[in-house]
Amino acid sequence: MINLVRLPSKNGFSGQRLGVIALAMILMGGVMVWRLVSLQVLEPERYIEYGENQRIRTASLAAERGAIVDRNGVELAVSSPRQSIWADPREMRFAEEQTPGFSANIAAQIAAVAGGDVDQLTRRLTAEGDVKFAWMARQVDDETAEKVLSLDLPGIYSIEEQARLTPSGGNVARGILGRTDIDGIGLSGLESQYDEILTGEDGRMVIERGLANGGARAVTIPDGKYELIAPEAGDSLVLTLDRTVQFEVEKLLERTVAESGAKSGTVIVSRTATGEILAMSTVARGSDGIIQVSGDNKAVTWIVEPGSISKPIAIGALIEEDLITAQTTVEIADKLDVYDVSFADSVRTDQTVMTTGDVLRNSSNVGVALLVDRIDDDTFHDYLVDFGLGSRTALDFPGESSGILHPRDEWSGVSKPFAAIGYGYAATPLQMLRAYNVFANDGVLVEPHVVMGIRGDDGEFDIASPREGRRVVSPETAREVTSLLAGVVQEGGTGELASVPGYQIAGKTGTARIAQPGGGYLDEDGDVHLLTSFAGYLPAGKPELSIIVMIEEPEGDASGGRVAAPLFGEISNFALAHFRIPPAAALAEGS
Repeated sequence: MINLVRLPSKNGFSGQRLGVIALAMILMGGVMVWRLVSLQVLEPERYIEYGENQRIRTASLAAERGAIVDRNGVELAVSSPRQSIWADPREMRFAEEQTPGFSANIAAQIAAVAGGDVDQLTRRLTAEGDVKFAWMARQVDDETAEKVLSLDLPGIYSIEEQARLTPSGGNVARGILGRTDIDGIGLSGLESQYDEILTGEDGRMVIERGLANGGARAVTIPDGKYELIAPEAGDSLVLTLDRTVQFEVEKLLERTVAESGAKSGTVIVSRTATGEILAMSTVARGSDGIIQVSGDNKAVTWIVEPGSISKPIAIGALIEEDLITAQTTVEIADKLDVYDVSFADSVRTDQTVMTTGDVLRNSSNVGVALLVDRIDDDTFHDYLVDFGLGSRTALDFPGESSGILHPRDEWSGVSKPFAAIGYGYAATPLQMLRAYNVFANDGVLVEPHVVMGIRGDDGEFDIASPREGRRVVSPETAREVTSLLAGVVQEGGTGELASVPGYQIAGKTGTARIAQPGGGYLDEDGDVHLLTSFAGYLPAGKPELSIIVMIEEPEGDASGGRVAAPLFGEISNFALAHFRIPPAAALAEGS
């Protein structure tokens, strides 16, 4: 018997299968056509951009930060090109896939030449996501950069940055100049105050790169896309500082702080007529005992009760109000009781009767307290305000303090005599020098400034416009006080160690107690901490320079006349010679 096998018909199962296959092919073809249309017609920009992202590299070109120079053009802070090493983590992935641990090896090689932590560099190289840029070493010298690049490491490049340098020395005028961070942003001092002016406008460079050596290394395509927008340098600051005087002040101040065992010292030198600051520095003793120029410009940030250097302000107010003259006399007792406070002199003399000149020459607390009793509280408070106490200077330096001068309605019965001898209010060293310049300028207060002008990248120089001075006392009063202050520096006066042979100097010593954080003037051990000072101007007959010296907490039997006055004399001697200032005619007696 024969079995017959029935074959499927052409329209049966076989036909259905062929239909499915055909349909699938049509769908696949449709998808391919759709993708082609999408790529070429509907959204070509997206994929062109993706491709360009793989080939086009945009590098920022750092603008040169403007320089800071002294009045003679000597560079104090400049920007200079330095190479920085960076990596493209995307280019590390190919090599990392082929050789695990490849990135760690790259990081180790870079660290061996340029320094840095291997683990940290490895983490940067293996950053996840679409990270395109990672720093390996910032602002290294050319030799180091060349050594790193000579290693021919994949994905490692260099870029030029602007490093901030101090050609005159890292510490010269440190407290004034301030500093920038590694990205050239001003953090303190003039670098911060004038950051917008000093900062230039960055440029950029666009280049097209391809892969070589099997995709392991990127190279620039010679005829590829290229674009360059040049950076624009920032403007430069021209200061009133004189680098030579600044350096000498810092050297002498460091020596004085060291020899006196002091905690710190501050000095300011200015031109009396213009308020130009020629030198301004603070040196401080660190916790390790090392004395060096401080980054804290205490000339404007430090407020202290000034002590006896404030006495000329009281005398000037009394003379201006026609309440005393240079020959006015007062009887000096061992102490003077005002309400529940006793005023006494730290240095006793045999004089029981003193003229106004004697009171200043001997720095008599009792004498000043007796004299200031002749002026009413409101008027005296107004004079303190007029002399600039309790208000910031026009310097507007970052962190500058306005000092402390309590309103008149908060004064007690002893506030006036306390203020007359330099207690009960607080001022910065610069505020006190500004007050002294009133007498040096025939009674006119001139605001201090440290920026002479701004020089553009094109060389054009814009001079800063100083504020107009304002009268505080008459020329006659100013000259009378100057004559009295000249007597302080003569033989027998408390400031005789500030003298300079051949020159007449007007100045005043100060020795003040430093208020303690817990209140009062005694520390936890019951000890007193002193601030010694000397403020004055010269030549007395025709003032051109004014100087203030403040020494914080000198050791031993210290006073303004023994510690601050000699330093004042040394700085005066140097500055007079440097600026070639001749002696002026001597002041007439009692003028």
